[in-house]
Amino acid sequence: MTNPVTTLYERIELDNTAKEEVGFPLVPRQSGTPAPDRVDQHPAGAYLISTHTPMSRSTAFSALNTAARLLGQEDIKSTPWHRIRDVEMNVLRSMLAEHYAPATANKILSIVRSVLRQAWKLGTMSTDDYERAIAVPAIPGSRLPTGRALEPGEIRALFQACAETGPQAARDAALLAILFGCGLRRIEAARLDVEHLDKAASTLRIIGKGNHERIAHMNASVLAAVDAWLKARGNGPGPLLCAMTGKGNRIVCRRLRTESIRLILKRRASQARIRSCTPHDLRRTFITNLLDQGNDIAVASRMAGHRNISTTTRYDRRDERTNRDAAATIHIPYQAPPDAPPPTH
Repeated sequence: MTNPVTTLYERIELDNTAKEEVGFPLVPRQSGTPAPDRVDQHPAGAYLISTHTPMSRSTAFSALNTAARLLGQEDIKSTPWHRIRDVEMNVLRSMLAEHYAPATANKILSIVRSVLRQAWKLGTMSTDDYERAIAVPAIPGSRLPTGRALEPGEIRALFQACAETGPQAARDAALLAILFGCGLRRIEAARLDVEHLDKAASTLRIIGKGNHERIAHMNASVLAAVDAWLKARGNGPGPLLCAMTGKGNRIVCRRLRTESIRLILKRRASQARIRSCTPHDLRRTFITNLLDQGNDIAVASRMAGHRNISTTTRYDRRDERTNRDAAATIHIPYQAPPDAPPPTH
């Protein structure tokens, strides 16, 4: 009979990000200890099925595999999470701090704490052991924010790369317009159905992170791009943004995968001859442009679907432009030697 614990793990794509492993088990499994027959009796399995989306489940799965390997275990399934104590948590914290950026390390620690909570709820870990283990402090420090905001010329070049005939170009232009014009996450764009579109009100109904729903308002340009795509797609029910076959000549009423959205943008950026960018970079550009136009950060936060304004501030890239322009005003009286090669850019 198939073990549902194993089945759950096999359904989740493993993306092992561990950079270094220890060569001995810090929490050795007791020989002969059987794996639970039910997934909700396994601390890690119980936590994974409590997550809201496949993407967050995959992130948690990867984080737990990283923690398991750093603790000398084979994988998430074989790790006796209920036997982890404050000593092991402090060792894990130390190794994470050595090999990962603070935000990544703290996210992994947080997910491990959540699994230990499941062990406590299952009655396999005492309250005292649980409270001591989760009391390990967060790792201090910060790193520069990832990603970038695109320049106006880059945005124009991306849309010009979609100025072709055919359904694929129309779909890609609509995708870019939705990502940049509404600030959607790629998983939110992938989830869009035709029924979520209200053309009369120029809005999209978004099922966002944490299963929170919001309304995204489309300006005239976004709506025009979506309209052009619907002329090729048709107004039938199903996913708004569809897959393509036959080198982009035939529309398949199948939902775009989030990875496909990333690859579409990568291909269009290459055609536009701009620096590589991601769907989330368009979201950063959306937020930065809103703030550039004098909109209140609370408005930008609501439009982006952030539950905390502090999250929105991390997407603001205006300071980078200001600092770059300020650096250009500093006069450096340097003169290159006459025989120096010309500068490269």
